[in-house]
Parts: sequence; structure tokens; C-alpha cells
Amino acid sequence: MPKTAPPAAPRPHLTNASAVVSQYYQDITDHNYAAAWALGGSNIAGTTYDRWVAGFGTTQNITLGTISEFGASRVHAILYATQTDGTLKTYAGDYTVAYGILAGASIRQTN
Repeated sequence: MPKTAPPAAPRPHLTNASAVVSQYYQDITDHNYAAAWALGGSNIAGTTYDRWVAGFGTTQNITLGTISEFGASRVHAILYATQTDGTLKTYAGDYTVAYGILAGASIRQTN
């Protein structure tokens, strides 16, 4: 049976782009996929909710390093995704935040 995205609980409106990106990856690390999807995952996933969630099936946690100015709408981030088998995948990307959610992203695996 497909996993449809349940409605996410209301949360404070985040206006700092770094805070939005950080919360997005914290939600994924916490397996709170519905909240991450609502925070803009739906805008950057490029696939359905079920496939997007399945893509994190071997992700144990994500550590985030970001570079951004307060209030800026763009964030450059380096992600360290620890997998369930102990391996580490590294990603780099640029994120655009608008109205407190992720509006766009360009992410690539670097290792």
C-alpha cells in the first residue's frame, strides 16, 4: 500500500534560509518525512513522495554544514549522510528558500 504524505503539524514560520535547510535535514534524520516534504521536499524531490521516502531507506542520519548570510534566500550546504552500513556519502548543493520553504535546489553527490 502506498505511503501518502500525511498532513504535517503546523510549525513556526522559518524566515532564515539556513534554518529552513537545517530543519529539512533534521526532519529527514528524525524520519519525519511528512514534515520535510511539507517544508519544501515536494518542490525539490523531483519524484513522488513514496519514491522520495524510499530514497532515504539506507540513510541513518545527516550532518549538515551550511554557508549563508542571515536573511539570505540562498544557502550553499555540504551534507554528510551516514548510511545504515556505516559508510558515508557526501553531497554539496545550493538551496533557494522562499516564504519559509525550500523552493529549489541543485544537489550532487561528491563522493
